[in-house]
Amino acid sequence: EMLSDEVKIVSVQHVSNVLGCVNPTDRIVELVRSKAHADSKIVFDACQSVPHMKVDVQALGCDFLAASGHKMCGPTGIGFLWGKEDLLNSMPPFMGGGEMIDEVYNDRSTFAPAPARFEAGTPAIAQAIGLGAAFEYLNKIGMDRIEKYE
Repeated sequence: EMLSDEVKIVSVQHVSNVLGCVNPTDRIVELVRSKAHADSKIVFDACQSVPHMKVDVQALGCDFLAASGHKMCGPTGIGFLWGKEDLLNSMPPFMGGGEMIDEVYNDRSTFAPAPARFEAGTPAIAQAIGLGAAFEYLNKIGMDRIEKYE
């Protein structure tokens, strides 16, 4: 009932820590694609799912997926946003500087392809290393093993 041609973005938790359920993402994607605006985007909040189960963004069918580092045993202040490459490359950067510029001319500049186009300035290097270590730690345990334990 809430989906109409006026809806441009739908954001839903992949897994709810409040209800303790895995939301039916296949059904959500089907409903959004059939009832919302033709160009609507689907964003899944995977903060609760990524540290507890295998997550296949291709199979989910979303346009964007976000997760937080600290939920994955990583440092605070970092996470990630996965997005379909064509969508990311069609979006203008929201900040300037650093490696996000591709070419500079007298009257204009072009932007690097994603993800670099969104990474202006000095990155959070220590946090990124910590997030990588968290991914390695969870993968070493095994996501199937973690999900089975849950």
